[in-house]
Amino acid sequence: MAIKEYKNVAYGPYDRNVLDAYIVEHDTGRSPVLVFFHGGGYTGGDKEDFLRDELTRECLEAGISVVSCNYRFILTDPFPAPMQDGTRALQFVRSMSEKWAIDPERIASSGSSAGGHIALWNALKGNCAKLDSPDPVDRLSSAVSAFIGFGTQVSKDQRFYEGIYEGPHIQPNLALFYGIPTIDDLYKPDTLKLAEEASAINYMSSAAPPVYMSYSYVLDLPRIPADAPVGEVIHHPMHGYMLKLKYEELGIPFVLRHNGDPERPGEIVRFLLDCFSQ
Repeated sequence: MAIKEYKNVAYGPYDRNVLDAYIVEHDTGRSPVLVFFHGGGYTGGDKEDFLRDELTRECLEAGISVVSCNYRFILTDPFPAPMQDGTRALQFVRSMSEKWAIDPERIASSGSSAGGHIALWNALKGNCAKLDSPDPVDRLSSAVSAFIGFGTQVSKDQRFYEGIYEGPHIQPNLALFYGIPTIDDLYKPDTLKLAEEASAINYMSSAAPPVYMSYSYVLDLPRIPADAPVGEVIHHPMHGYMLKLKYEELGIPFVLRHNGDPERPGEIVRFLLDCFSQ
C-alpha cells in the first residue's frame, strides 16, 4: 500500500496554520481520513507529536489516511482562535478531496488533551460552514463522522467541576485561554459567557457523531478525588463519563476507556471503520 506524504501544508493564513498529511493511495475508491490535533495546554506542542506511532501505523495499514495539524497558541491568540483553526483545518482537508483522493464524507477528528478539546468542540458543533464567505474553503462543511479523544477535556468552564470535584485546583492557563487580565476575572459575566461558548459539552445534540474517548487514569465514580494533582483533574475520565451520560440519553455510540477498563488491541481502528461504513 503506497502512502504519499505532504509536509507543512498551509491550511489557513496564520503561521501555525500548517499540517502534515499521510495519504493512503487506493487502487479503487477514496481513502477515509483521521485528522489529529496535538496536545500541549494550548501553549506548546507540535504536529510532529502526531498521535501514537502504533495507532498511526494501524490507521495507515487499515487504509485510513492521517493528517496532523498545528494551530495558534493562546499565548498570542486566545479563544476562539484555536477552535477556529480546528474548523478551518477540517474544511481544508475536505477541500483536498480531489487532489488527495480522499472521501469528503468519511472524515473523523481526533486529538490529545487540548487538541482533543479542539477536535471535540468542532465535532459537537457540527457544520460550521460560512455559506456567504468569499473563500470557497470557508463554505465547506466541517462536520465529522466520528471523534477519537485522548485525555480530553469536555469543558473549559470551571463550573463544570461542581459536584464532581472538591479539590483546590483550577484549570491551568485559563486567563491566557480567555484573554483576561487575571484569574480573578474568571467569574465575571463576560468570561462566563466565553466559558459557555468554549465548552464542547455544551454543543451536544442529536446530530453528534459517535465518540471514542480514552484516559490514562482510573474512573473514580462518583467524582474526581479531592487530592488529585491538577494534571489528573484536567485529564480525568470523569470528563468522558459526563459526556457519555448525554450520549446515552440520545442513544449515540460512545466508548469510554480508562486505566480500569483499558483499550482493546485494534479497537480504535475498528471503531473508525464502523463509523466510516455508516
